[in-house]
Amino acid sequence: MDSFLVTLDGTHGSLKSIRYLNRILKGAKHIRLVLFHVIPTTSPNLLKKEEVQRIEKIHAEQAHLRGYFWTREDEDRMNLAFQEARQLLLEGGFSNAQVTTRFSVQSAEVAQVILEEGKRLECSTIVIGRRGLSRVKELFLGSVSKTVTKLARSMTVWVVDD
Repeated sequence: MDSFLVTLDGTHGSLKSIRYLNRILKGAKHIRLVLFHVIPTTSPNLLKKEEVQRIEKIHAEQAHLRGYFWTREDEDRMNLAFQEARQLLLEGGFSNAQVTTRFSVQSAEVAQVILEEGKRLECSTIVIGRRGLSRVKELFLGSVSKTVTKLARSMTVWVVDD
């Protein structure tokens, strides 16, 4: 079974990747789709005590997140993106069992986090949206899709234009 790591950034534009998958793969049964999002990290000092405790419970279940903290707003935005993407995939013919969700916290450059997750999950393909930064912004800020494409080894990268 081929595994696809489908990156989402919480914007409606990133759902274009999901629509593209529906058109190209048409609910293929031999595909496993992992919806993946990278949440920005924040200092636990900026969070309420209850939020820190809630996240520490998540740390106990998911070791790769230990030591990292994030805001509830970012988590809610991510979960909404996951729900919308899953719904579109189900409408496109994929089964609920074929779609899983995973997230990580930005511990390094986002492109590197994506590549490490793809490798760890043994994904054959990474699907990533391209926002279309201006040349000046791309020169100074870089492009996640460009970096993923440049550094990917033994994985196919599909860049879907937003």
